Amino acid sequence: MVSALRESRPLARGVVSAAVLGGMSPDVDAALMALGWDVYLRWHDAGTHALVGTPIVALLTATFVRTWAPTTSFRSLWFSAWLGALSHVCFDLYSGATIRLFWPLLPIRIETPIVAMADPIVIPVLLLGAFALWLWPRVPRSAGALVMALLALVSAVKLTTRSMALAAYTTAVSGEPAPANRTIEAEWGSWRGWLVFDRLPDGRIRGWHVDGWSGDVRQRFTQPDQRTQPFADTSIATFATARNFVPSHTLAFVTERQTDDGTVVFWSDVRFCWGAGEGVDPQEGAPHQDVRPAITGVRCALWFGGSLDPQGQPHESLVWLGGHLQRRSPQRW
Repeated sequence: MVSALRESRPLARGVVSAAVLGGMSPDVDAALMALGWDVYLRWHDAGTHALVGTPIVALLTATFVRTWAPTTSFRSLWFSAWLGALSHVCFDLYSGATIRLFWPLLPIRIETPIVAMADPIVIPVLLLGAFALWLWPRVPRSAGALVMALLALVSAVKLTTRSMALAAYTTAVSGEPAPANRTIEAEWGSWRGWLVFDRLPDGRIRGWHVDGWSGDVRQRFTQPDQRTQPFADTSIATFATARNFVPSHTLAFVTERQTDDGTVVFWSDVRFCWGAGEGVDPQEGAPHQDVRPAITGVRCALWFGGSLDPQGQPHESLVWLGGHLQRRSPQRW
């Protein structure tokens, strides 16, 4: 973006650095991971990723860059950092992230999935742009325009296959009740593959794979609904992990497992999951099997919940990140 907008004359010292660092600055909220992945997810779709947060992280970035570029206008540094921050948010949306863009004024979550996060389809385009800037540093507008044109071409192809995939999915489920929730994501590394997730009126959640080019629709898994069970409400009231996670995930589901030491209750979102025959179980063989989630028809990378003793009293909050376990007291954060 900065390359496409800038003039051919050399930029002032620090402006490019401000743009690059500004492009990474919205992810400063990664510091929240130390408190718990649930805390991070609760704020990651707002805060520094909302429009109101971008000028603030740009201000911090410009202040930092000014320490080694004191002669450059602070306004120039801030504006470049702000462009970088905005480009980060836009590219997250482009890559399928769900963001509360107008937080805190409007709570609505916006998603515009075109490619997958870190999609190898897009990476060569960005690398080509970086190479063009290195090869022709005096014509940055041309390099920037080249990247924008290639991204537009990628977007046109992906939007076409997405539209065809949604049409094929709609036809496949036309004889069923309309889903209460539905979302679509790009399949990583594919021009034509799309992943659709829906929740039926009876609460069941399903995962689908749709080929946007051939129109082939395949159901990957079904997960039953247990949100009306008493343990579901209890887990939200008891564990901060569940409370942080559930409200922002419309396709969340809950599981319960009895153990020798009581009960473990975990929530996940089907967008973090895959069918039992589609990949390994990341918690299988990991330490702390006594508090692993219940084994169901899906395998999930992320789980949020906690454990209760035999008397039903909360013991600790738990978060599974693949095969890694985070633990803390039930009500903390």
